[in-house]
Amino acid sequence: MVLLLAHTICLLGASGLAAGRVVRPGIERILATLLLAWGNIVVTSLLLASLSRLGEPAWFFRTSVLLAIFTWLVLRRLRLEPVQAETPKPHEQFNPWLLGAFVLTLIPLVWASLRIAGTYVPNNYDSLTYHLPRTMFYLGQDSLAHFATGNPRQIFFPFNYNLLQLCALIYSPPLQFLNFINLTAWAGAGLAVYRLARQGACSVNSALIATWLALTSTQILAQATATTNDLPTAAGLLGALVFALRWRLTRLTRDALLGGLAAGLTAGSKLTIVFFGPVAGLILLTLAWQHWRRGDVRGFFTGIKAWLLPGLLAFALASPFALINLWEKGEWINKTYDFTLNRPFSLGCVVQTSEAYLVQLFLEPLHRFTFDLQFTSMLNTWGQRTIFPNWNEAFAFSPLYLFPPDLNEDHVWFGFTGPLVFLGAIYCLVRFRRVSTPLVWLAALGLGWLATYFLLNKWSLYNQRYFVLAILVMSPCLGAAIEAGAARFPRSTRFLLTTLAATTVWLAGIYLFSNSSRPYAPLWAGTPVPQALPTLPPVMVQRVTDQPRVNVISTDGNERIFLLMALGRNQRFTSFDQTDPSAYNVYSHWGFPRKVAYSNIEQLSSYTIVEFPDKATAGVEFLGTIGQGQPALDYYGLVPQADQTPAGQSDRNVLVEFHYAPRAPDRYRSLQIKVRGLNLPDHARLIVGVDYDDQTSEELATFSETGEAIASVTRSFRRFTLQIRDAGDGRSLGATDLPYLFRDQPPEVETPHDPLLLFSSELVASRPGSAIATEGLASPEGPYPQWNLPMIRWVKTPVLRLEIPAGLQQGLLELQFELCLHARESADIDVVFNGEIAKSYRWEGSTRWLIQKLTLKPQPGVNVIEFRNVVPGTKPDWLDYLARYPDVKAYLDTEGIPHEQGAQEHYNQFGKREGRVLHLQRRTASIPEPHQLYYLFRSLKVDAFRNR
Repeated sequence: MVLLLAHTICLLGASGLAAGRVVRPGIERILATLLLAWGNIVVTSLLLASLSRLGEPAWFFRTSVLLAIFTWLVLRRLRLEPVQAETPKPHEQFNPWLLGAFVLTLIPLVWASLRIAGTYVPNNYDSLTYHLPRTMFYLGQDSLAHFATGNPRQIFFPFNYNLLQLCALIYSPPLQFLNFINLTAWAGAGLAVYRLARQGACSVNSALIATWLALTSTQILAQATATTNDLPTAAGLLGALVFALRWRLTRLTRDALLGGLAAGLTAGSKLTIVFFGPVAGLILLTLAWQHWRRGDVRGFFTGIKAWLLPGLLAFALASPFALINLWEKGEWINKTYDFTLNRPFSLGCVVQTSEAYLVQLFLEPLHRFTFDLQFTSMLNTWGQRTIFPNWNEAFAFSPLYLFPPDLNEDHVWFGFTGPLVFLGAIYCLVRFRRVSTPLVWLAALGLGWLATYFLLNKWSLYNQRYFVLAILVMSPCLGAAIEAGAARFPRSTRFLLTTLAATTVWLAGIYLFSNSSRPYAPLWAGTPVPQALPTLPPVMVQRVTDQPRVNVISTDGNERIFLLMALGRNQRFTSFDQTDPSAYNVYSHWGFPRKVAYSNIEQLSSYTIVEFPDKATAGVEFLGTIGQGQPALDYYGLVPQADQTPAGQSDRNVLVEFHYAPRAPDRYRSLQIKVRGLNLPDHARLIVGVDYDDQTSEELATFSETGEAIASVTRSFRRFTLQIRDAGDGRSLGATDLPYLFRDQPPEVETPHDPLLLFSSELVASRPGSAIATEGLASPEGPYPQWNLPMIRWVKTPVLRLEIPAGLQQGLLELQFELCLHARESADIDVVFNGEIAKSYRWEGSTRWLIQKLTLKPQPGVNVIEFRNVVPGTKPDWLDYLARYPDVKAYLDTEGIPHEQGAQEHYNQFGKREGRVLHLQRRTASIPEPHQLYYLFRSLKVDAFRNR
């Protein structure tokens, strides 16, 4: 941390001295300082990556500081700026009340943001999946080249912003330090908005109001404490516009170069910058036409010539990520995420996307005056029914939620400032369309970005932060709109601005206090803050923390792998397809196809573990699962030099992976089999085979150590078989199989670890997606630590009914329960399955737990399990005997013999000898009101198994 602070101070100091030789004191110098520092980090990273020294802190520190000093020495030879770019009007002064309100309202927001940034570690989903992991992999491999990953965003997307994070992570600081990158960008964006408004001829007071509204707009304020790249990209773009407009007045090469520097850093940070391309081209054509009309074509080309060198600088800083992509993969950007685009192109998609985003922009703040989820749900229902009754899901890649169900930087809009900025840009575009003013260009850029985005993309709930670019570019237009309103309607304008300011502060406060990812409320109340990151399995934490080098072998495309990278200090992380013998290897797999290959799921791979009890050397160890349900990920670990490490109690396993084509009809034609954790000293062979539907079998591959092989399966098969045999005498050391099955349950139902398990419903936990309907089971309660009780559910009726629906093709049911009377000292309980008593219990003791597991054979159709509170009698239940044996009842009816008499005679003469069941009378009974607390469960679980 000390070295990081020293690097930051030296870099900003040298960059500030260098900026002082380029521009005069003021906002431009601050912006130039930040841009030079950012450019220094990018150039340093590119230089060290070419030398394979990227991950070494000493090299990074020295190179960056020397480069900063060299930049200052070069720039100090420049003359100071000969003329001031803008001469302020003498009569323009800040309104002291307005300036005081600006400062006093920003102070609490800045203070809250500082505390949030300094308290919570980064926990944005995208940051944990690709922003931060890619920087750790870059540091681990000492290069910006591609690496093996299941997430193309980690290797294909622009990385200039991520290099800022890399500069911090190389020194292993507290992770909270990363939050201050965006907080600095937030301040820089505010300074740039003010300068752009002034360059657009706005007064100091209207420019100040526009800046305040931009900074306090909810989405922009939200990005200030996040670790996403939208706000820094927007700040860099604003800096480029500031210096481009300065060049328009000064015609100084230094301003153009600073504009090119900012443009290159921005274009190399986020792909959404390309949506400015069409309107930027139109602006350039308009300028050419204006010069042609004035007969000044030479002046136009002189201006173009002046921007050639800045353009080359911008290209040099923006293109490295694309050049690396071309070198590594032959394409400048990956097309994996093209499903988010309007393809095939449809005007209906354009209309729906435009309407949905604009409706959200104007209406979304309404649900945040009171962030009530029930109110939000009502608003969503109203919006879908009233505004979008004909919503086409083909034109969207997420469900329609006009009002997001949670509150964080990914699901919040711009408050009432967003609509006002949008309308202000339209006003400037119309009002000043015949005047060559910067505000027209800013309005055109912002509105053009929106139009291009609406034209080329589908609607999504998750892309609100993409609009930060356009909103900030258009924010200076507010200054002109405010001045126009104040000139014509002074009282109305003051009232509108006062109301807008009050609602903006309120919405900002609601966001900061109720943020579902990083709330300020606990900091305000002095209570413990919630965990920013989920709790990881203890084994995973223990194993990964102790390792200096970790190699990640990942198969999932949306994996929060940074959770594993934040456990230790001074660790190196790499990502290669092959097992690295010198590192601790972490294998992650999508939990859905564990131990089974499904025939109807679009998956890339399946995997299983083969237990090897006699294994001599270390194998793979199960580290735990992160997440629940369909997105759950399983993790396994393999120690360094596994072939030289004795096996422990938990790692006597071999991991086998099957990789195949996800959508091809002959998906197993080029089957890739990978084996992890088998070593030569184990003196064993792993034989992978297949059992076909026609009862024949085939051996696919044999392994004596970790490796991979290619096989081909083109016929219908039942399962893959895996056997571990002794290399000498061939005796079996371990075996399992990987069945090929049809997935019966919807994807949202959690995948069981047993491939033969259809579903597993724990009814006390009341997880969503249970296939079982219940009657008589009260709502979950607890926990109650005073009684050492976790979550419980009471039974408050004499009969508890569990109904398992038909159509699940189950071959076996397992009922497990833990029952306590609690409110009674004794009870008789019958477990009845499809009308038959499966088990009867006489239980005594209010604090004792009845823990049982019953195996039940289901019948076709609906199956019913009942828990009955009964009162046992002393006489045989002859009617139950006849109901159990309808052949006896039919004989008695034929002969006209009374039922009870005939049943008794039949049982005495034949039934007892034949082993027929006879129960004593047991009557279902209720408990007198008002108590009616029969018993409670702390676990009530039903597992359904398919026939093999």
